[in-house]
Amino acid sequence: MTTDPLPLAQALIRCASVTPADAGAQSVLAEALERLGFTLHRQRYNDIDNLFARIGSGGPHFCFAGHTDVVPVGAATWRFDPFAAEVHNGVLYGRGACDMKGAIA
Repeated sequence: MTTDPLPLAQALIRCASVTPADAGAQSVLAEALERLGFTLHRQRYNDIDNLFARIGSGGPHFCFAGHTDVVPVGAATWRFDPFAAEVHNGVLYGRGACDMKGAIA
C-alpha cells in the first residue's frame, strides 16, 4: 500500500509544536500510524511525551527515530507562514518541512 506523505507532512507542520509543546503533532502521527496497522505506546520522560509505534511482532527489526518538535520561529522574516504548510512550485514550506516532520511523513 502506498500513501502520499504530503497531507501528513502538512498536518504535522500545521501543529505549532515548538519545543517542548506537542501542539497535537503526536496525535496526528498516531492517527496515521493506527490506520496503517501500527500498535502505539505513549511514554513520558520527564516533561516530554513520546510515541513508540510498532507493526508486527517478529524480526527482523527496523527502528526509525524522529521528533515532532521544532525550534522557535525567531525574529526572521518568513516568506510563508511557518505553520501554514504551503506548497509553492512543488516545494513544501513550513517549520519542520526538512527537520523533521517531512522525514517522518
